[in-house]
Amino acid sequence: MEKKIKIAIPTDDGSIVRQEFRGSRAFWVATIKAGKIVRQELRWNLLSEILTSEYGFFYNLTDCDVVIVNEIGPRHSELLQEIKKMIVRTKQTEISKALNTYLTNILSLPEVKQVA
Repeated sequence: MEKKIKIAIPTDDGSIVRQEFRGSRAFWVATIKAGKIVRQELRWNLLSEILTSEYGFFYNLTDCDVVIVNEIGPRHSELLQEIKKMIVRTKQTEISKALNTYLTNILSLPEVKQVA
């Protein structure tokens, strides 16, 4: 069985990557399996959840593996790494292009083979 990964992208409207990670109104989250999107959703950042969750602003990201960002400050970067999220920087402004670029780059990597 192939592993699923979840990729989150900060946004304010569901189609454009927010320039700055901090203060995004939502995260667009895609579930990827075998290089294909099998599910996508828009997760709004609700103040009530931010204030009550042990993860604060990152409560929407607890099940995500990768966060694709344009710009991120050092403190948020450090906090994401502490909760084991891979941070990928992009220059793309459209969510679809940022995701496609990431998937193309990942799928073009040579497979890592384990030696017995």
